[in-house]
Amino acid sequence: MTCQEIYPFTAIIGQDLMKLGLILNAINPKIGGILIQGMKGTAKSTAVRALADILPEIEVLKNCTFNCNPKDEKEMCEECRLQHEHEKMNEDDVFRKKMSVINLPINATEDRVIGTIDINQALKEGIKALEPGILADANRNILYIDEVNLLADNVADVLLDSAAMGMNIIEREGISFHHPSNFILVGTMNPEEGNLRPQLLDRFGLSVEVERIEDIDKRVSIVKNVEEFQTDSEKLCLKYENKQKQLREQIETAKLILDKVKISDEQLRKIALICIQFQTDGHRADITIARTAKTIAAFNGSMSVTDDDIKLASKLALNHRMRRLPFEDEDFDEDLVDDIVDERDQKNEDVNEEELNENQHDTQIENIREETFNIDKKVKIDKVIKDRRRRELMNTSGQRILHPTKSSRGKYVGGEKPKDFNFKNGSDIAVNETLNKAALEETNRFKLNNGKSMTILEEHIQVKKRVGKSSYLIIFCVDASGSMGVQNRMKTVKGAIFSILQSNYIYRDKVSLIAFRKEEAKVILPPTRSIDLAFKRLKKIPTGGKTPLVEGLIKAMGLAEEEQRKKTGYIPLIILLTDARGNVYYNDAIKDVLKLGDQFARRELEMIIIDTENSDVPLGLCKKLAEVSNSPYYHLDDLNREGLNRILSSEGILDQ
Repeated sequence: MTCQEIYPFTAIIGQDLMKLGLILNAINPKIGGILIQGMKGTAKSTAVRALADILPEIEVLKNCTFNCNPKDEKEMCEECRLQHEHEKMNEDDVFRKKMSVINLPINATEDRVIGTIDINQALKEGIKALEPGILADANRNILYIDEVNLLADNVADVLLDSAAMGMNIIEREGISFHHPSNFILVGTMNPEEGNLRPQLLDRFGLSVEVERIEDIDKRVSIVKNVEEFQTDSEKLCLKYENKQKQLREQIETAKLILDKVKISDEQLRKIALICIQFQTDGHRADITIARTAKTIAAFNGSMSVTDDDIKLASKLALNHRMRRLPFEDEDFDEDLVDDIVDERDQKNEDVNEEELNENQHDTQIENIREETFNIDKKVKIDKVIKDRRRRELMNTSGQRILHPTKSSRGKYVGGEKPKDFNFKNGSDIAVNETLNKAALEETNRFKLNNGKSMTILEEHIQVKKRVGKSSYLIIFCVDASGSMGVQNRMKTVKGAIFSILQSNYIYRDKVSLIAFRKEEAKVILPPTRSIDLAFKRLKKIPTGGKTPLVEGLIKAMGLAEEEQRKKTGYIPLIILLTDARGNVYYNDAIKDVLKLGDQFARRELEMIIIDTENSDVPLGLCKKLAEVSNSPYYHLDDLNREGLNRILSSEGILDQ
């Protein structure tokens, strides 16, 4: 790219860890890529696109789809390897080119990413030919995934497997093919737009969190640089030309000496102890820290790893591997790493976080009658949500409920005769099944036996049959009235919601929070996949005032129906937590609620009712609401009892 098209990498102010992580991966792609997390407007995308401009040129083979390395047989596809073995390559077959940034769209299908069958050749000539995918272009380049947390799970799995193996394996319609797939993997995401599954999070070698810059002078410099780039990009590029050149040369030198950098056994033992102390799963963290430390040393021009290299590598490699759950706030403990690396005595003082929370005073909000209760983390209600198979055709948007789908993001499981076939939509043709169908025709058998191409008619066409998985939009409808403060009921309610969040974030469920109190119901968290954000909003829900139960149900119904109208593929599930002592109503306190319950049943909206009413003086309205709305019913007092699992199993909500 020219200077007019791309912002200079060295002109980016601040965000030093992010820039270092990108450079280290450019020197050593075996680190495993980098995940950049942060709010919008923090130069994430700018830094990724600027990276390619400072990287050295690479040598590639002409007429090779996969950018094969002419000097390393291990980095060649089968065709190039055969040419190399038979000495059919010469200097004219090699040319130099700049590395480029290959974008992977969020809506990319698995076939588009890894490659698929060339439909035109298959149908016209009967030849099963390969149509390369995005991974073919990405080999020896930068593969950039913006908003990686929104990428379909099956695509992300294939992508990260290819990154780990350095090889893309394509098995489609009877064809098995592989080609080198070595790329610098860079993912960016805004945590407030949803979390990344722990399994995928761990596959990124490094992770950095970028934050807004608070330094006034730096912010002024950012504005000046951006304005200058917009008005006279050549001038800005000339200003940073020497820095760009120096950084490029530093990266080239580091790549040359990387394999010669030494790390001692004692240093490896320190790395192992760090990973044990941080309770990382598996051994990927140990390997990544060691590789990163060696790369840092090479970048600094050193032939041996220092203790400071290990400390910095640990910060980059462990930041995203510490948390067991997305809402556990745990900062990277640099002092602990310093103690281990510098071999200082460590004092193991276990602090019971729950005891600290118990001793904190509840925050007073607005007036003396309102309280904000802590979360009771002992409540266990994690499996009240039933996983089920659906027969209706839906979009695919998660990994909990299995159903048929026409979405190209679904998993291809076979072929079926199309109801309405459009030849323009060739990517949906099930080639293997189509060819098999045509081959059964007697006229085609005769042609094949005589070495001729068979004829494929429209009646032979089979289209791909796909299945997908969807997740829930869990709408927590929470009674926050004054009666919920009695006997700390709100604390237990928050504990119940926390338990559900704790268990179900891995299913990519979206969540929403509705709180009803005083005279109205408010959506305090619109539908989002950010469980972190849900947890933060949950902690701040105040308690006090009257109980507008009807308003809460109406608001929940509206959210659920809006999700259905959008056809996002998410299945609305309302979880109502209330004592049903509704004293704000339209015509009649009880009849209004039951009429709404009947509407829930008629519209087939799914709801789970958790009754928080004091069992000593029950009115029983929640039970009546559950009956008219065809909803499962539980009482909050049962949530701490061992018998809950038996209750859930008997009602078919928890697997036996």
